[in-house]
Amino acid sequence: MDCLASHRPPDVTLEQDKVVAVKQNETPMYFGKKTVDSGMVRLVSGLSLVMLFFLVSLLLQPSSVFIRFPQRFQAIPTIEVHSAEDLLRQLKANNLWEVESFSEVPAFLVSKFPGDMSSLDAATQKKAFLHVLLPAAMIALSEVGEERAAFEKILTKFAQPPKRLEFGLSAEDYGRLVALTPNEIFFLQNLCRKYRAYEVADLRRRISPVPVSLIMAQGALESSWGGSRFSLERNNLFGVLTWNKAGRASDGREDGKAYSGAAYASLLDSVRAYVLMINRVPAYKDLREIRGETMDSLALAKGLYQYSNRGSDYVADLTQLIKSNDLQIYDQCVLASKGGGLGGVRLASLEDLR
Repeated sequence: MDCLASHRPPDVTLEQDKVVAVKQNETPMYFGKKTVDSGMVRLVSGLSLVMLFFLVSLLLQPSSVFIRFPQRFQAIPTIEVHSAEDLLRQLKANNLWEVESFSEVPAFLVSKFPGDMSSLDAATQKKAFLHVLLPAAMIALSEVGEERAAFEKILTKFAQPPKRLEFGLSAEDYGRLVALTPNEIFFLQNLCRKYRAYEVADLRRRISPVPVSLIMAQGALESSWGGSRFSLERNNLFGVLTWNKAGRASDGREDGKAYSGAAYASLLDSVRAYVLMINRVPAYKDLREIRGETMDSLALAKGLYQYSNRGSDYVADLTQLIKSNDLQIYDQCVLASKGGGLGGVRLASLEDLR
């Protein structure tokens, strides 16, 4: 390698090299019988280790990745309810029944809606649905916020702000990573995979929140206020479908393709998957562009015309639902930081919406 070759004239002897090294109070390093620049050797060794780590991580990359960093909060209180009446009691007992604009919302989760959700009168069912969804939406959005903060913090470690994060195998690429820890490199790799973007500007557009009122409106519309089969059986609040392979049982067919409703472990996971879908799927690029100008949910609803084959009629329904239920008051609420807490930055499953 050029960096290991001596740049001295051939008449410089081994003994002369030793004298020079002693004068400089350094232990000489040799390649064969020639001295080499020890600083350069250390640099090459460091770069080699970074490259080795990067290659190994690519070979051993798991299909699903969950990263929590930094860990600053404890587990979020979560309960199971056994009936609609039990749900109402729990909401009232945990200060989640009377919620107004600028309210402090407890970080409190209901694992799933009760099977008799539709037994409530319409007004009570709507209020119960919204106030169960509210903390879940705010927690999911806080994770996006922490993820964005961690991303921006890592970017400050680069000597020159990068425009793209798709690293190749050149020494120049890995030279830019020297200031990062292995976990930070791994974080960036998976962030790019999760959001399906490598341009820093595009990542910034994607790693952004969605108004709570928009989440509530789509959740209400797609789940029939928490009473739909997908909602009750699979915690699927947003009508998310997965396309089946041949031979698998399905819930229906669309354009000749078999599909099933996605299933989630909790209502929170359903919200997480929805926010990720809005932030990375090409169909919602217009919404992300509108979001660069405003966070008004009525404006952002226009970017969801591809969410349903009803197009502009679907957008109109969302807009009317936001207005008639005064959902934008929830955009002003604040998530409580006391009593329980959040789980830190979470990279959602990379299996989601593949």
